[in-house]
Amino acid sequence: MMGADAKKIISIYDKLSTDKGPYNSHLREISEYLLAIKFLYDQYVEGGKRHSLIYDGTAIIAHRVFANGLYGNLSPQSVPWFMLSTKDKSLAENAHVKFWLADTTERMRGAINASNAPLALQQVYRSLGWAGTAVMCVEEGSRYAINCQTFSIGQCCIMEDADGVVDSVYRLEKFTARQCVQKWGDKVSAKIYKAYKDGKENDLFDIIHAVYPRNDYDWRKLGADNMPWASVYLERDTANILSESGYREFSFACPRWEKDDGETYGRSPGMDALPDGKMLNQMCYDNMRGLQKMIDPPLFAPSEAALSTTRTAPGVVIYHKSGQKPEPLQSGGRFDWALQVEDQRRQAIRDAFYNDLFLLLAQAENKQMTAYEVRQLVEEKLSILGPALGRLQTELFDPFLSRVFWIMYRAGGLLPVPQELVGAGLSIEYVGRLALAMKYQETQATGQVISFVSQLAGARPEVLDNFDVDEIAQGTAMRAGMPVKYLVAPDVRDKIREERLRRQQAEQQDAALLAAAGQLPNLSKAPEKGSLADELIRAAR
Repeated sequence: MMGADAKKIISIYDKLSTDKGPYNSHLREISEYLLAIKFLYDQYVEGGKRHSLIYDGTAIIAHRVFANGLYGNLSPQSVPWFMLSTKDKSLAENAHVKFWLADTTERMRGAINASNAPLALQQVYRSLGWAGTAVMCVEEGSRYAINCQTFSIGQCCIMEDADGVVDSVYRLEKFTARQCVQKWGDKVSAKIYKAYKDGKENDLFDIIHAVYPRNDYDWRKLGADNMPWASVYLERDTANILSESGYREFSFACPRWEKDDGETYGRSPGMDALPDGKMLNQMCYDNMRGLQKMIDPPLFAPSEAALSTTRTAPGVVIYHKSGQKPEPLQSGGRFDWALQVEDQRRQAIRDAFYNDLFLLLAQAENKQMTAYEVRQLVEEKLSILGPALGRLQTELFDPFLSRVFWIMYRAGGLLPVPQELVGAGLSIEYVGRLALAMKYQETQATGQVISFVSQLAGARPEVLDNFDVDEIAQGTAMRAGMPVKYLVAPDVRDKIREERLRRQQAEQQDAALLAAAGQLPNLSKAPEKGSLADELIRAAR
């Protein structure tokens, strides 16, 4: 087993960082003109001003609404937003499997909500909103079952495999000499140790963390240095390897909001809003200067007054010669037009961040809209947002939940897997508000068809034979977000129906006997041979 090649890792990071230059330049412009977000170590001094180039806060608020809207509608803490299922849907109806899936889902939700994962996901949504790419690491936790961290995209470089899936992360982080000694002890280089001993504990050093697929992985061998993904910490200046270990699964989730062909990093709503944001900043700057001229305009005065001591402060008396009165400059500018154009740019920025979807109810012009009308508007907006949400499920939630599952499984935090599930694949159903809203169109179409067919059934009842009503009922309930554990398994349902049918048949038989008994003549007279009464008496004997 060969050890990590420190110089090769540094060379890969330097090449990736250079290739990422145009992307970083784009992000710097968004940061400085739109959102005032620090993403590079050298961008702002700690505690320094970040809004010197921003004259309007519309983008900052719109970005916050975007991130909070995604969090509240995709992965809220208060309500379930995912549930485990099986790829073979018939297997999910097994009683033991059904219980295990529901229990495992609740255990995973509990572990996620009890950890720092919700905070990390909120940071992911913020990063997606302005940078289009986010990097979140999921590891075993010491305080909680899992530990999640979201890193600044400015310091991270990513690589894709042949299928376009991110499988490598090279991350630069600055550690003080004190932090290096605390974390790696005597593994630090002489340079860092000398700084630590000389009292320069706060001197910063560049540390590279590389996570990539291990080409010489051997599944027959055990050990932290022989796992499918390598994890290497090293000093950038000295190429000294501080630690080498690994992960059983790729520990990062790296979602992209949108992605163009031939590009590795994502595109963001912030990039779409940047032109309008820069224009709005300039307009606000110019309009404020124009407003100042309107409030305190320049004065026309005769040239002889150039050496006078005329004051224009509030309440003063201005003395002038007859016919030489100072007059204000009337520029003729239409400030109301300027404000109207400003509002147009503000609305364009809000639209870029999908605020019209997340604040649909609050911003609807018609406050008396019905629930159906609101639903129609939501569907219209989701048709635009749908592709990005699909990418989030694939690149964020799937790897994140898969990593959480395996961490808990290895730690003994889950019940033993039922024998029926051994060798079967698991799947994830997303039941957050946006996910359910996207599925609503399917259930709405089903409801419309059933409503129409019900009218036909009045004349032709056999038309209902075209539909699997049980499947429609269960599918609609699941697409509406009802937990699987609330639904009765098909085998249990069939037994309930069989028992109901048996009782109904028994009741009908009893009713028939009572009706027949009512037809019996007076028992003082023997019934005629071969009559119904005679047959009943013979049967009773």
